[in-house]
Amino acid sequence: MLSPNLIEINKQQKIDASLVLSPAEYEIYRNMTNESRRNEYLIGRYAIKKNMADNVPFFDLPFTSVTVEYGALRFPIIKDNLIEVGLSHSKQYVFSVIYSKDNIVGVDIETIRSDIPIEEMLSSDERNLVAGYDTRPEFAYIFFSCKEALGKALKMGLLADYSIYEINHMDSEMLHGTEVFRLQFKRFPFLTGYSFMKNEKEICSLVVPKKMDVKHIIGFLIAS
Repeated sequence: MLSPNLIEINKQQKIDASLVLSPAEYEIYRNMTNESRRNEYLIGRYAIKKNMADNVPFFDLPFTSVTVEYGALRFPIIKDNLIEVGLSHSKQYVFSVIYSKDNIVGVDIETIRSDIPIEEMLSSDERNLVAGYDTRPEFAYIFFSCKEALGKALKMGLLADYSIYEINHMDSEMLHGTEVFRLQFKRFPFLTGYSFMKNEKEICSLVVPKKMDVKHIIGFLIAS
């Protein structure tokens, strides 16, 4: 099972925290002083629980009865459940995913920012990979976003030496009218990353086992 959900923040109606957050979550939410962080926390929990309600057949509980906790490395988890969850935020979207525990999945969504020289994070080999394409600034973000998704799939984020996440192959194809880049990792050949421009400023990435067919999932994300 793999079910993604992409919510556009600006088009989301006001969310009632008392109808979404469990008592433990509400206590955390209530003690947050930064309004932006509070909103991010609330809509993130809503995105995960809405995804569960829409896509898990046996889920028929009120949102307030489910607590999304943090694992040892600050990844969202739901204890004593048969599913795993993933979550990423950008300026415009909240990207959630639920999947079975026998799977490996990571997701990320990034907003391109001209004030951050993220191109400097590419290795010399990675620079050579994109040399055949237009030298567009989003390529550095595509690589960075896919590495973020890889780190989340491995439950460790970008905490390891950055060279661990190196990308050694990239190609692309048109899916649903959008160019989707398929990336392979030098040290994790059993995983594949997929990245595409959701719009001119937002990049969406998904990392899954190499043999998994995700064209329908990518199509859903493009159309969302």
